[in-house]
Amino acid sequence: MDSTVSMREVNQRTSAVIQRVSEGEELVVTKSGVPLARIIPFKPRSTYEQMVAEGRIHPAKSTKPIKIKSFAIDVDLEQFMEEERADRDPF
Repeated sequence: MDSTVSMREVNQRTSAVIQRVSEGEELVVTKSGVPLARIIPFKPRSTYEQMVAEGRIHPAKSTKPIKIKSFAIDVDLEQFMEEERADRDPF
């Protein structure tokens, strides 16, 4: 169970409260015995967690592996690049 600290204690002994949290303790802040907030140790997010939190990516809905068919292409890379360059409009 989380330890509790009063709002008064947080205001008067902020450094001591933060020290307890930095050592891994989770604290519930109360006012007149009513829980108001929880203070928890900071844990840096991974890039993945940060992007999910920002809504930039969404976690996969399935954990099944994706099957990818492999195939070989018989193309001369030099010829292909020459044709690509010739098709470009210089301006």
